Amino acid sequence: MILVLLLVAAASAGATWFITQRMQPQGGAPVQLGVGQTPGGQPGQPGAGPQATPTTFVAPPATPAAVPAPIFVPIEAFTVTLQNPDTERIMHVGLTLRVSDEQTRVRLEKYMPEVRSRILMVLSSQSPTGVQTQQGKTDMANAIKQAVNRPFSPLPDGQYVTDVLFTAFVVQ
Repeated sequence: MILVLLLVAAASAGATWFITQRMQPQGGAPVQLGVGQTPGGQPGQPGAGPQATPTTFVAPPATPAAVPAPIFVPIEAFTVTLQNPDTERIMHVGLTLRVSDEQTRVRLEKYMPEVRSRILMVLSSQSPTGVQTQQGKTDMANAIKQAVNRPFSPLPDGQYVTDVLFTAFVVQ
């Protein structure tokens, strides 16, 4: 009885190995894309014959490329009075800066009073109607990025802020 059980287990293991070996590709011909198309021809159109230029399929790498973690510099929220000759409007804005490297992050933290001053100058020069449109917000973010990327005195080079992200935005 035990001998029959061992023979059945061995046959099962052998059959499993045989099936898995047959399912694996044997390194044959490369996969071709665009079969049945002529260069510039569309499939199903007259004249699209089997003379297509073969394209070899390239498999993706086994391990994905490492993507560096983003570096963010949060900035305390601003409350500014907007330029409007008719009424007083107030804007409350929270910002976070995305920077390209650790050196820029350290530099921005070291020069934070100057960073806040530059941003405050940009924010206070905005009009209430301009900042309420999508284009106005985009223009304001670009102006902030340009102001912050200017070099700090006495440093000869600037820093690289890649994006300005709004974390709070209220106009009253």
